[in-house]
Amino acid sequence: MTTAINTLELLRKEAAKILNIESVESNVGLGELGIDSLNVVELIVFCEQLYGSIDPEQLNITQYTTLEQLDAQLHEQQTA
Repeated sequence: MTTAINTLELLRKEAAKILNIESVESNVGLGELGIDSLNVVELIVFCEQLYGSIDPEQLNITQYTTLEQLDAQLHEQQTA
């Protein structure tokens, strides 16, 4: 199983890749990073590969959600 630190780092790298930029901060809201609704879908597809079985309907994702919060939600789903 991937550790929390590794998943957050991988999530940051994927978000930067989706946005075609060098890096993103994990404590900045997705909207502020420039992630739109289509990018969120890409991110969720990546999360399914990274975290295993997830329920996207249970995720609370808004423009203010940070990658750190998303990572925490996904880890909670894995232990639930």
